Amino acid sequence: MISKYNEFLLEKEFQSLIDEMYRIVESEGRWISDNTYEWDLTQDKNYQDDEQPDWLDRLLDKAEDFIRKIPKDRIKEYFVRLVNATKSIPEIFRKRLIAGYLSIFLAVVSFGYLMSPSTPSEETQKVEQIDSTIKKNIEEVHQKIADKKQKASFEEAQKLVKTAEAGYSNDRGDTGNYIDVPGGKRFIGTNHGISAPILDEYFKSQGIKRLLTKDDMMNLSYGTALKIYKSDYWDAQHLGELSDQNVANIIYDGCVNQGSDAMRSIVRDALEENGVKINNNDVIFSKEILSKANGINQIKLFNSIKKFRELRYKESDTFDRHGEGWLNRLDNISYTTQETISDRA
Repeated sequence: MISKYNEFLLEKEFQSLIDEMYRIVESEGRWISDNTYEWDLTQDKNYQDDEQPDWLDRLLDKAEDFIRKIPKDRIKEYFVRLVNATKSIPEIFRKRLIAGYLSIFLAVVSFGYLMSPSTPSEETQKVEQIDSTIKKNIEEVHQKIADKKQKASFEEAQKLVKTAEAGYSNDRGDTGNYIDVPGGKRFIGTNHGISAPILDEYFKSQGIKRLLTKDDMMNLSYGTALKIYKSDYWDAQHLGELSDQNVANIIYDGCVNQGSDAMRSIVRDALEENGVKINNNDVIFSKEILSKANGINQIKLFNSIKKFRELRYKESDTFDRHGEGWLNRLDNISYTTQETISDRA
């Protein structure tokens, strides 16, 4: 009985969403006779413009609230019904709506799943199929979204690190400020966030055979530091393959501050927490695994990485000395876009 009642409420909310869509779109036009409705399409912008009309924002907010309530096994059914309901709307408005609806559903399931042929059970249930005209619109919209999709930027990620890692550090309690030398360790310090062992490795890669000195670190230029960052922390981890700048930011900052090895473990834990199966021989920062990372809910992935980074900090032997600064640094990295829908794939 409860199940039937919940289904009744879901269907009622769905119909309300459809009615709201028609009301809003109709408000953009006017009746010119008893049986003719007209839209002024000359004033409308391309549906991919960054600035969306207010009516679309309001409608998509309502659609997003509704999609959160759909049972997982009925997501495709409601997607098909929702997009098919746009058929009677002028194409320029329809494509705006489809682009919005598609972006919301893709935060929940894959494009391939939404567009896949019906299963035998769905055919038995007489699940509605995507109208051929609507299917063409969806494919066009999806292709344009894919063409427009940006990959994460090193320059954007580096802005966070530059702020956190400015200046020379002579903290003798930081193990990253020393290099190994015959008979012990030599204090070098850190500059622009480049640790002593990392600069030592860079010197060796450049064919410089003498031992690194504190003066070398103090005189390190930001330009050289930037080359090291790009090569050792960004390119080496293939972070440019990530599609979400926020996720790239928190991984890159972690590679710099906690080390790439630590971040491999952290990202592995975060991916597994979000349903990505990782095999023992998988390379976490490979293009294949990062592609899987792109396919899950990015806010939840970001939050998982942030959580595991914090736990890793607290396990450090020097947490009592540096922990407050580390956690403040981590707190300053936040997810900045407006996506809010939960991933349920």
